[in-house]
Amino acid sequence: MGTRLNQKITKRTVDLLEPDGAKELRLWDTEIKGFCVRIKPSGRKVYSVTYRHRGRFRWYTIGKHGDPWTPEQARQRAQEVLGDVARGIDTATAEKEETTKGMTVASLIDLYLSQGPIDRPNKRASSWANDKSYLNNHARRLLGNRLIDELKPADLARFQYDVVSGKSARPKKNGRGRPTTGGVGAASHAIRSLSAALGWAAERDFIQANPCDRVRKMADGFRERYLSKEEARRLFKAIDELHKEDEIVQSHVDCIELLSYTGARRGEICALKWTEVDFEQAILILPPLRHKTGGQNQPKVIPLSAGSVEILKRRREQAKNKSLFVFESPNSRAGHVTNLRHTWEKITRKAELDDFRIHDFRHAYASFAINSGQSLKMIGANLGHKKMSTTERYAHLLVDARRSVAEGIQDIYDELRK
Repeated sequence: MGTRLNQKITKRTVDLLEPDGAKELRLWDTEIKGFCVRIKPSGRKVYSVTYRHRGRFRWYTIGKHGDPWTPEQARQRAQEVLGDVARGIDTATAEKEETTKGMTVASLIDLYLSQGPIDRPNKRASSWANDKSYLNNHARRLLGNRLIDELKPADLARFQYDVVSGKSARPKKNGRGRPTTGGVGAASHAIRSLSAALGWAAERDFIQANPCDRVRKMADGFRERYLSKEEARRLFKAIDELHKEDEIVQSHVDCIELLSYTGARRGEICALKWTEVDFEQAILILPPLRHKTGGQNQPKVIPLSAGSVEILKRRREQAKNKSLFVFESPNSRAGHVTNLRHTWEKITRKAELDDFRIHDFRHAYASFAINSGQSLKMIGANLGHKKMSTTERYAHLLVDARRSVAEGIQDIYDELRK
């Protein structure tokens, strides 16, 4: 149940509204009964109107504030909906039936990406971005014209196979950005994103059931790339040299080093806010919507090493008083550093590191920690793993720690052979 406020809905009152933690905030208009604006924990503001038709309570979603709805336009639409109800017309049901009649996969993708966040307030923005990418690059290309109520499990199994074989792959658009690739990893993500969209369609009664539920989905192609001590030495030497040569900027250096020291995910550090940094306790506290396990409504606490604190303190001293982000970027629409690709390519090329991604710092973190004698439980907690089994996959790395056992056995045999 959301927090309830009562006031006339105007541009000023809507603009002043701020999210209320993990709860939905609702501002009810004092002039039109049932008309409200709903503020999601993510900050998204949506106009809606409620009414009763034949004894049943209905929600009618008008649209998102500013995209393109203004308070005046939303108010007028609310009056039209309530006028229809007074004449016996159930607008919400009528529009849903009209919208879903003959709905194609392409139409579903558009509707899911625009209205899905209203029903999934705890789903992270980065997850929606992933869904958008896989749905547009694969599902829209291969199934866009198919009607959703005619999809069979066999069609979706074929879709998964076609993504693996590269049927939806595309080169860079106009030589820019990244190419769309196929393979097991792409297929695994694509079928799961499509399943999420079709599951949402079933919840909305657009289709009777999700046909993806009866498809045997491919296992994620889990990729493990670790970092040897020699590779790590070359990596940080390359960072130092490139920085001295002004080939890479300080903010990117700090961001990459903080990622390596914490084992955090790229989005968690790139979008880090000063309000999430606790210098006194030397920790980062990420709210639920800012980390992968946010659906549990629990913050993620990341301990900071002395080197990490030093980086953050220096950036705090150099930051503007009103800066929101630790890695602020005026050239980014998000307001913070988002793209480290060119910097990372320079670093890995100079360090002669093959196939090592920024995300692989998480594997390197686990590898070095486990061989320094740290417990799997502590490592998993620092990396933000929900399940112990996720961390236990690193148990095979305990080679260095186990080597003394083998050496001890050889010593016994050597002694007996004398």
